[in-house]
Amino acid sequence: MRLLSAGVGARWLAAGAALGAAAIHAYVAPEHLREWWLYGGFFIGVTAVQLALAWLVLRRPTVTVLLGGIWGTVALIGIYVASRTTGLPLAPAHNHGHVLVAGDFTNGVPHLPGATGTNVEAVGAVDLSALAVELLLITVLVALLPTAARRHTTNLMMALAVAAWGIGAGLALA
Repeated sequence: MRLLSAGVGARWLAAGAALGAAAIHAYVAPEHLREWWLYGGFFIGVTAVQLALAWLVLRRPTVTVLLGGIWGTVALIGIYVASRTTGLPLAPAHNHGHVLVAGDFTNGVPHLPGATGTNVEAVGAVDLSALAVELLLITVLVALLPTAARRHTTNLMMALAVAAWGIGAGLALA
């Protein structure tokens, strides 16, 4: 039996994570299209980009592809966190959000009272699955970077994380 090198195995793992995230985004795109065409279009676009990333990662990716995959996925996670904590600033003109009724189920998670009237989305199992494969994708893409690029990327991610925590703490205390 022939074993794969670590680099090839990591590329397959990254491609699998990108495909998993793309599948989840494709799965929820119709729901978001019904909510607002811009939301649905965003999910369709994310699906297409993640499919392309999976293909590019399998074809001996360049540093540019790896960095694009890393920072694009970091941006997606940032959008996800904002949509689940403060709500997104861009909403449909008719201000139609998800129905927030106690006991109502979407994504398998009941909506609880307290968030009524906001654009804050409920956290669901499908969301968390996408988040998990995207975190795996980032981890593997960072591991595939050359040493110097990996060092700069992890330092920048750490600085952004500390800044985000500081901003969050400042907003919470304000």
